Amino acid sequence: MSLLSPLAGLVLLASVVVPLVSLYVLRLHRERRTVSSTLAWERRTEDLRANVPFQRLRPSLLLLLQLLLLALLALAVAQPVLRGLGTAAGRTILMIDASASMATRDEVSGQTRLERARALAVERARALQGGGLLALSAPEIMVIAFAQSPQVVVPFTTSLARIEQGIEAVSQTDERTCLAPALELARAHQAGRRGEDEGAASASPAVIELFSDGAIGDAAEATPRGRESVVWSRVGRADTANTGLSAAGCERAGEDADGLDTFAALRNFGATPAGLRLELRAGSRVVAVTPQPVQVPGASATQGAGERRVVFADLDVGSERLLRWTVSPGDALAADDVAHAVVRQARPLRLALVGQDDSLRSLLEALSPASLVTLDVAGGVEAMRKDPGWADGFDAVVWVGDPPAAVDRGRWLLFGRPPAMPGLHPFGEPGRDFARAWRTEHPTLRQCNLNELVVQRVHRLAAESGWTTLIEGGRSPLALAGRTGAGFAIVCPFEPGDSNWPFQRSFVNFTAQSLELLAGLGEVAGETSIEPGEMIRVRLPDRATQPMVQPPLGAAEPMVFREGEAAWGPARRAGAYRISWTDARGQSAERWVAVNLLDEAECRVAAPERLSLGGQRIEAGGGSTTLEIWPFALALAVALLLLEWWVYHQRAAR
Repeated sequence: MSLLSPLAGLVLLASVVVPLVSLYVLRLHRERRTVSSTLAWERRTEDLRANVPFQRLRPSLLLLLQLLLLALLALAVAQPVLRGLGTAAGRTILMIDASASMATRDEVSGQTRLERARALAVERARALQGGGLLALSAPEIMVIAFAQSPQVVVPFTTSLARIEQGIEAVSQTDERTCLAPALELARAHQAGRRGEDEGAASASPAVIELFSDGAIGDAAEATPRGRESVVWSRVGRADTANTGLSAAGCERAGEDADGLDTFAALRNFGATPAGLRLELRAGSRVVAVTPQPVQVPGASATQGAGERRVVFADLDVGSERLLRWTVSPGDALAADDVAHAVVRQARPLRLALVGQDDSLRSLLEALSPASLVTLDVAGGVEAMRKDPGWADGFDAVVWVGDPPAAVDRGRWLLFGRPPAMPGLHPFGEPGRDFARAWRTEHPTLRQCNLNELVVQRVHRLAAESGWTTLIEGGRSPLALAGRTGAGFAIVCPFEPGDSNWPFQRSFVNFTAQSLELLAGLGEVAGETSIEPGEMIRVRLPDRATQPMVQPPLGAAEPMVFREGEAAWGPARRAGAYRISWTDARGQSAERWVAVNLLDEAECRVAAPERLSLGGQRIEAGGGSTTLEIWPFALALAVALLLLEWWVYHQRAAR
């Protein structure tokens, strides 16, 4: 229990109790009268025999009742409340989890977890700010919403209306939960506040009150520091199970450009097996459905969630570009019951080959591209000098030999000495090397065996974290991939003629798959499916204008368009995003980007009983509830007043 306005109660008690007791000990001053005898008035005249102005305080029921009445009135004015969570600190930070798992509907009221968390946060803010006119001062409150990235919704303030408005404005996302950045953001604002105010309130850290279901993926890194106090108000149930999709995709069915093979993986976090139906739509048309429910095994402590893959082979989707998988029956979390994929339009490639390499030229011609422009290195350098965006006119540019001046635009497959690029640092002298390890799961290296690859002259490179090493050599990478400003490059720091690679089947597979990947990046910069919280980046055709993005929920918004790339984001909700623009002929064009919720930690929605932050165990607070005691004290004071009145009149009647 705590008092919202203790000083007001103390002032009232001190200013009234002392005068009341004084009335009982002061000598009575009566008028002088002449009577025949005082024998019958002996008790009434006892005070006349005293020769001091004060008399001895005698036990009195009326005095006791009046003192109790005044104590209850003072207690009511001090406004006591019983708190179920936290303390009345000088500063409090309300952190509201807005991640994907908070969209689960497992509350008794039918609310989502986020709706319940907002209600608890509003209730808590009202309790902290509920001192009324008699309170000394209201505590400062900050509101932070967090998912993959945090956001200060309301900075430190004492305005209850502003706090409530900010809490209600916290919106649902489908992002993963990251608490550590939110704690760092809170510390930064507290440090800035201490710089402005060096008072006592700023000397100690604010109390952090967390409203979450406890599904925090980075709980090990989210460590409270020093005197930081974290209080957790849990929302959600511990027995909530969930089923949904863990993967979805498609690829061309062999040599048939019209046929499409699709796959999806069903996931079950419940303890018992679940029968699920899967439906696939191309646009608005149903193209496949499971004839019987697919039995997905239950989760186990050793294997995790149960999974079952479903393949729909050789489908005819026509000209549709967007696929949609739907799992039924639905459950408490709807976001992972749907997944999308974008079908890349089958069309011949537009390629450019710069440099003299007969093996590469023969290979590119065998791919039957729509166009193949061949230039020597001098011709490629001249083309780029005349038009810095020359590479944007091709799905991919294959460059062999002396490097181009810049590769910050376009999509490149580079062989030989690499150009200067951020994150790649040459070292040492070129020398002999061999393939030690390679990423078999990468799209460029499927069905590639590099055990016999030997390179006589490879340029040594050290790569920073922005680059992905595809083939690891004995001393330095033999193939890397990464972004180059507004472009993308796959770099092999040796020429094919300096190795035995052109005589191996893996060279054909690697080159063809690299070009396929680069051509796909011409439509969507990154994977076809991205996760909630990531930026949408799209390469648009030459002279495209007015790019817009249409989210699954909400109105269309303009995209940032620079150097041939349109960007928008982050994409906080799962679904299909429609990208539209006006092409060089003034006609409208569009493409789609799929954003899918597939993160296992977010889809495991059973709320834990306790939370461990950096090894510090935090029990669930059970909700931010308060009970105001002062109305009961006031009601009891009224009852005592009536009792005192009755006792007084009973004595007067005798």
